[in-house]
Amino acid sequence: MKRWFALLLGCALIAASPAPKSSPKPKATPPKHYAIVINNEMLPIDPPPRFLHGQLYVPVRRTIEALGLQFNKAGKTIWTQVGAENVSLEIGSREAHIDQRTITLGAAPFEIKNVLYAPLRFFTDVLGAQASYDRATNVVSIVAQLMGRSGAGMVEGPEGIQRFGTVSAVDVDSDPPTLTLTYNASVKTIPISRNAIVDMHDVAANVTTPGELAAVRPGDFARIYMQKNGHVTRVEDDFGSYFGRVAAIKGNEFVLNDGHVIVPTRTTEVWLNGRQGSIADLTVGDQVSVRYNVETNEVRSILASRPLAASGSTTSGPVITRVSLSAAGALKPGDWIDVTLYGTPGGAATFDIGPYVTNLAMSESSPGVYTDRYKLPAAINVEGAPIIGHLRVGGQDAPDAQAPRTLSVSSTPPGVTDFGPADGARVNNPRPAIFATFATDAVPVNPSSISLSVNGHDVTSECVRTKTFVQYFPDYDFRRGAVRVTVRVADDAGNTTTKSWSFTIKE
Repeated sequence: MKRWFALLLGCALIAASPAPKSSPKPKATPPKHYAIVINNEMLPIDPPPRFLHGQLYVPVRRTIEALGLQFNKAGKTIWTQVGAENVSLEIGSREAHIDQRTITLGAAPFEIKNVLYAPLRFFTDVLGAQASYDRATNVVSIVAQLMGRSGAGMVEGPEGIQRFGTVSAVDVDSDPPTLTLTYNASVKTIPISRNAIVDMHDVAANVTTPGELAAVRPGDFARIYMQKNGHVTRVEDDFGSYFGRVAAIKGNEFVLNDGHVIVPTRTTEVWLNGRQGSIADLTVGDQVSVRYNVETNEVRSILASRPLAASGSTTSGPVITRVSLSAAGALKPGDWIDVTLYGTPGGAATFDIGPYVTNLAMSESSPGVYTDRYKLPAAINVEGAPIIGHLRVGGQDAPDAQAPRTLSVSSTPPGVTDFGPADGARVNNPRPAIFATFATDAVPVNPSSISLSVNGHDVTSECVRTKTFVQYFPDYDFRRGAVRVTVRVADDAGNTTTKSWSFTIKE
């Protein structure tokens, strides 16, 4: 069994490996074992520090926010405020600025997969912290007195207050609705203004989309921005998710068909077809959606769906003869679906969208025909969810039945997780390979939607396009100087992303 599981896991990981790239970025070794300690507090930061060309780089946003400072970015410029001083740096530039003073760093900040890294010196010389790296334990330690972040999960700045922590409860029925955050031992329930902006940040796809408070789930990591009078202006909900089918199960762990190994904890909630269960209830082939906390990587919920077996009941009780779904193909939030259930007349019928939305009431439009028209809510991501009908007549329940069609819905456009040559790179090769890789949630990329242009010329017909990447090998030399690339990609639901960047061919 162990050999079989290891072999299957290895095959899944190989299958999930990205296509080879002609000009790969330097790789860190091995990043997963690095950690950051700030003022003696171990941070579960992902991504971790990286070593490139013998120099240590630290992820900027996570570290700045852990220091209790505001992270701001516009284009290639990043800035924060330390006390009364404004600190800024630019991607690709070795110069950092403290008000009017300039400090030269040992290396320029850069981005890998849309994550900004800066040399450790930025945090020491520019932010005034003390830092060290222990090669024996692979731990970066940073000690700073500029901490604005409190043990209660709060940062107070000149423009307002930011509270952050793990979401423990969401109450959309109260007036006003509330969000409860937990950070260390602090628990804070915060009224959310009706006009507050809610941004849903999917870290797996690296995409932020507008959402609703009802889409924020316990276990997510949230930041709440409010004015000093307590009025909440924005909620930023960070979450990570995986979608796929169970490829193998061993004990309390299972592996998805894309190679992700899922390790639940004692607090992980498991739902199968809308009913609470456990890992023991899962089987190979089940469709699952896994949601995890981006700060701790703890798996918080597993929503699983499985086709229902055909009912062989011959009892005289109520029956469902058929369930139908109007939708064909992937949909987006705001689209409508029509569900019809045929069965014994005179009853009360409901239907579920897998484990995601349950107990949606239906009305009997004619004897034995129950219908409902349902508008898909914002920020919903569903892959291959079964439509399951329920019917109760005279105190008796009919065997559940399932529509032949399943439902896939995406509110998140594809993310461009990597691309090359890197933005701002200077390359010697006049015919560099150009590529971009994609990540999606519930709905895959439509390869025919992918387009790529170089310096305003559409070269899509010369590209290799798949659901996970696009690659272009030019058959002519580019002119020396700047080269601008634009990639456009959409998923099967029609959500679209455009990514542009530029690099330079050296003289």
